[in-house]
Amino acid sequence: MADGATSPSHPTSEELHRGLGYLREDIQDLRNQVGSLHRRIDETNGRIDETNGRIDETNRSLGEQIRAVHKAMESNFRWTLTTLVALTGILIGVIKL
Repeated sequence: MADGATSPSHPTSEELHRGLGYLREDIQDLRNQVGSLHRRIDETNGRIDETNGRIDETNRSLGEQIRAVHKAMESNFRWTLTTLVALTGILIGVIKL
């Protein structure tokens, strides 16, 4: 058994240096990828903020339009009610004659 078994070899200084170099490159690649992800997230957040701003502006505009419609409807209702009261008064007056 001792004949076929090989003892694990210890890496040489040069192999360790090369291995550390690869690790540094991999770490740098990961840093670059994380930085890229952060930029993409920032860009996405900017688009979301822009969209939220447009939604807020649309909501304000719709609110103003709804208030204008309510005001117009209120005015028309008052005019219609006043007209009905006046016509009712005229009809009562005509019937009493």
